[in-house]
Amino acid sequence: MLENKTYLRQADRDDMELFFQWVNEPAVRKNSFNTEPIPWENHQAWFEKVLADEDIRIYVLMKNDNPIGQVRLALEDSKWQISYSIASSYRGQGYGKVILQLVENKLIYDGLVGETLFAEVKADNVASQRIFIKLGYQEAASEHTDAYAYIKVVEAKERANVTNQ
Repeated sequence: MLENKTYLRQADRDDMELFFQWVNEPAVRKNSFNTEPIPWENHQAWFEKVLADEDIRIYVLMKNDNPIGQVRLALEDSKWQISYSIASSYRGQGYGKVILQLVENKLIYDGLVGETLFAEVKADNVASQRIFIKLGYQEAASEHTDAYAYIKVVEAKERANVTNQ
């Protein structure tokens, strides 16, 4: 069960090595459309580019001040493309749902009500598919033949919390 405080914080350069470790975990590579390991030099260049890009938001999921996952939103064709992962020791504990709820709340808090969220999930990543469906995402057309796509418009809530206590 989820205990204690979980929240999102903005990723920064100090997270580069942690993200490198996460992106190269076997399960993360398996669930990515590019399944090849990412070389350090490529990751460094990508991470610097992401941090500098105003159309990309990247956050770290924290549990009691310990990083346990990441979520990235990239604005493409008027939609925010979602990509997320949870550290291996925290998978299967509900944090995939938590990270997506928190990022939606962050968008609401930032005044981005009405924005469209979009995600593509590989066909064999059933856990992630279930999370998007539980959170009210609708199925959409995917660019990949071995994937499902999900879409949702960010709607205002009475009060958007950016932490889960």
